[in-house]
Amino acid sequence: MFMIRNVHILAKKFSRIRFISTSLPRTEEISEKYIDEILTSDIEYNQLTNEFIPLSKSHKCLVLQPFVKWGPRKLTITPSEQLEEAVALIKTLPSWNVADTIAVPLESLDRKTLFKSGTMERLKNMIQKSPDITAVFVNTSNMKRVTSDILHENFRIPILDRYRVVIQILKIHATTKHAKLQVALAELYFIRRKAETDRVFATADKEKLKLIFQSREQKLKKAIQRLRDERKLLRSNRRKLDYPTVAVVGYTNAGKTCLIKALTGEKSLQPRNQLFATLDVTVHSGVLPSGLKVLYVDTVGFLTDLPTNLLECFNATLEDAVLADVILHIQDLASTCFEYKRDHVVKTLLDLGSETDDVDITDKIFNVGNKCDLINDIKDDKLLRISAKLNIGLNELREELEKLILKTTSRHLMTIKVENGGHEIRWLYKNATVVSEHADENNSQRINAKVIITDSNLQKFKHAFLKRK
Repeated sequence: MFMIRNVHILAKKFSRIRFISTSLPRTEEISEKYIDEILTSDIEYNQLTNEFIPLSKSHKCLVLQPFVKWGPRKLTITPSEQLEEAVALIKTLPSWNVADTIAVPLESLDRKTLFKSGTMERLKNMIQKSPDITAVFVNTSNMKRVTSDILHENFRIPILDRYRVVIQILKIHATTKHAKLQVALAELYFIRRKAETDRVFATADKEKLKLIFQSREQKLKKAIQRLRDERKLLRSNRRKLDYPTVAVVGYTNAGKTCLIKALTGEKSLQPRNQLFATLDVTVHSGVLPSGLKVLYVDTVGFLTDLPTNLLECFNATLEDAVLADVILHIQDLASTCFEYKRDHVVKTLLDLGSETDDVDITDKIFNVGNKCDLINDIKDDKLLRISAKLNIGLNELREELEKLILKTTSRHLMTIKVENGGHEIRWLYKNATVVSEHADENNSQRINAKVIITDSNLQKFKHAFLKRK
């Protein structure tokens, strides 16, 4: 409950959040029609898309997890954990299923055939004896075209790698303008790389393709930059409203959207138990225990072992995370590779922060462990454990968030003596968060107003009222 008066003032300011976070002046907006024209007008390019990334209605996949047994390229994540994530990727695609899984130890991932002859023969026999298998998903980030061709010659069914599967998932989930453009750029990098290494194309064809790719890249980057400028304007407008922002980040499917829904009570949010459910930034308003209003920013989920150029396509979206006042890192306690996912997200955040001028994100990251209802053992004693689904630990989370927000935004929780019903209290309701009011025991004409106020507004208050006395 808000311990304040003049609720209509709060309601009026609150309504402005939704407008600013979703709207822009018409002269600045890029229309959906403009985006669709960019994505569909290049007929020759779209024909290449159908060749290199054919979107099948369904597949029953054999999931192969190659892994290096030792050496510098050995990952800390186990093959079984990698397989678990690969299965989750396949199940994210509508009507796709996993027929079987197998982890294959290798000495190196650089072999042209990927597998030795004996392993190749065993896999070939396995596929031939299983008519239900309609595709092979090799869970590696970006397979060489020659490797894909060799595997296809042996297995005689479609060969998919991690990039190809992720691109298909992203295309399905891309609904906003920014998401569509970012996915289209990621797809372009994939198709260009495949086409440039394809021996079928003659030199003349490659020159023509080069022009097609350059033209499309310029169009996409120009449109993304315009949307990036719009996003900067949105951030500027939010700063003018002086509401703190909390970016909720985490590994994909850690429960970001579910947590934001629990913290805000926004019924329109529909969390989904799948990877990459959120591809674009959305902003949702909430209130902390003191009555301080905040904006929660939902962001795209993180995923390991993706090509650099695919990650770069989402840098514009992740800017909203590193520029937030607080970064709430939500971690899936129920994950079998909890530590690996945590370290990956933290490293990525630090890398993004180092690329953004004048941004030090170390002190504003707040870690929280979600899905505590699904575990018995404590994986990290220092983590605040919550369950966004069951509303466990959320009150403590709000209190801790408020403390960190006050610190990172230079806000002060303080009591100010003002005249009862005077100009001062009206000014405070307009320019600060009034937590509570209590009559002054020594003077009935004055009240003690407990407020949260920024440094700048505190100086304005002193200049406007205290210097008069």
